[in-house]
Amino acid sequence: MTTLFPLTDWLNNAPGPVIACGADGAFTKTDLDARISYWAAVLPAQQGQRWAVYHKDSAEFLSLLMALWQLGCTACIPGDNRSATCERLRLHVDGFVGDFPDYSVHYPVQAERDCVTRTEWLTLDGDFPALEIYTSGSTGEPQAIGKTIAELDFELASLETLWPEDKDAVVISTVTHQHFYGLIFRLLWPLTRGQRFFREQCQYTEDVFNRARLQPSFVLISTPSHLGRINTSVAWSEVAERCRSVLSSAAPLSREHSLLVANLLKAPVREIYGSSETGAIAWRVQSETADGAWEGIPGVALTQTESSLLRVDGKHVGESPFDMADRVEFVAGGRFQLLGRIDRIVKVEGKRVSLTEVEREVQRSEFIAVAKAVVITRKRTELALVAELTAAGRRELALIGKRKLQRQLRQHLENCFEPVLLPRRWRFVEQLPYNSQGKLPMDRLQALFDQAEVKWPELLRQTVDNNRAEMVCRIPAELIYFDGHFSGNPILPGIAQIHWAEHYGRRLLNVEGRFDRLEVVKFQQVIFPESTISLALEHHAETRKLSFRFYSDKGVHSSGRICFN
Repeated sequence: MTTLFPLTDWLNNAPGPVIACGADGAFTKTDLDARISYWAAVLPAQQGQRWAVYHKDSAEFLSLLMALWQLGCTACIPGDNRSATCERLRLHVDGFVGDFPDYSVHYPVQAERDCVTRTEWLTLDGDFPALEIYTSGSTGEPQAIGKTIAELDFELASLETLWPEDKDAVVISTVTHQHFYGLIFRLLWPLTRGQRFFREQCQYTEDVFNRARLQPSFVLISTPSHLGRINTSVAWSEVAERCRSVLSSAAPLSREHSLLVANLLKAPVREIYGSSETGAIAWRVQSETADGAWEGIPGVALTQTESSLLRVDGKHVGESPFDMADRVEFVAGGRFQLLGRIDRIVKVEGKRVSLTEVEREVQRSEFIAVAKAVVITRKRTELALVAELTAAGRRELALIGKRKLQRQLRQHLENCFEPVLLPRRWRFVEQLPYNSQGKLPMDRLQALFDQAEVKWPELLRQTVDNNRAEMVCRIPAELIYFDGHFSGNPILPGIAQIHWAEHYGRRLLNVEGRFDRLEVVKFQQVIFPESTISLALEHHAETRKLSFRFYSDKGVHSSGRICFN
């Protein structure tokens, strides 16, 4: 039997005084009561209304959420507060509350001081429409997914049946509560079981470590985009004994990364599978020998359609039964393997996005005639875009070049999408690669990006004279070293420049020996994509040193000596 305190009457039966912790100290039930009373007093809300809610602080978000419920209002939860998101929501909600620039209602400051904290709270009916979660539909328009308070309680009870332990461990999260996975696992489940959670979201795994080492025990709520890049140089052994479990969702975690994190933190990595429509429906823990199949959450019935799609039936699934967009294959014991999606909703770094919406938004630019978005999977999953330019776009390309045009188009998309969802790779073509039937096969679009990794500068000319060499090079925008260094403003890493100097020193000046160390290295000016750069090399055979200097008409970019032995 569950020991949870249901959301329907949680305010009158809260299990403990401390709810959350953070930079400002403990956040108690008394603090929460005061914040709910304040918001319930100042919001110009009426029963039955729908209000958009956004706030980075989980405790303040919870206060807003419960105040709206006490007022008989539905909380509409967007994934972000970008201007394009707000504009799309404007016609669907009655108000905005929280951190919405230019949209939120104005609150009287005096009311916070004069507000009387309530001691009795309304008990909510199970069919109360508590939430609307907004997610990308197949047309690109945000789709509202309704959740009753009973559906939320059913899902939480199922999770508690599966994993009733670890209630004494504080919840640390890299996930925002503005997405349904974070809302359930970071906020509502801990709340109903009396488990403390951190108010602030961790941006980096180093933040996780710094919080974890100050706690007697913790659980980590995260995603593949964070766990797949966990910093292994951090002294995880110092906190591993305190970690009770790791939860991951938003996309499947690779076995390699799952085993790595489990080894670093000495704790099981539990992956959660589901969607905003269904909530959590399955889970797995990967191992060296396991087949990677998923097992259903208690209270959920999983079957297969004639098209091999996963069909979900359960009390916390609103439109039950619900057919997922994932093809599956069932294996022994009622478990299943995921075989891939059939729609145009994809996940990039764990964030769900409609390719249709990306295409539509970029086509609003005067420079783009038609565009097709694709997903490229290499070391990471990223969005790519193939586009036919308008006449104005072709003129702009000739005038400012590919890199600057890409930057303009990315800026055009920044109001609509989070940075991780912006296209990282672009191809401008005369015509999209249609086949003879007039269709646009995905493999033809993918092929435009299936080129060999670019690791070297494009050599324009070179001279070699005894122990000296000089090269003039173009720095291609496609270099792998620009990937992730840095997003939106790529620059050539210093380590790549040293690598090139050593490579060309060995190739042109017959430098021999093993790389030993660097001397007097200076990085004075950054090198951008599409730059024309000269590299001067001089080999000092008697001292086994190679001097290098990268320079251009802007001056010296970097210089130093490589020592060999």
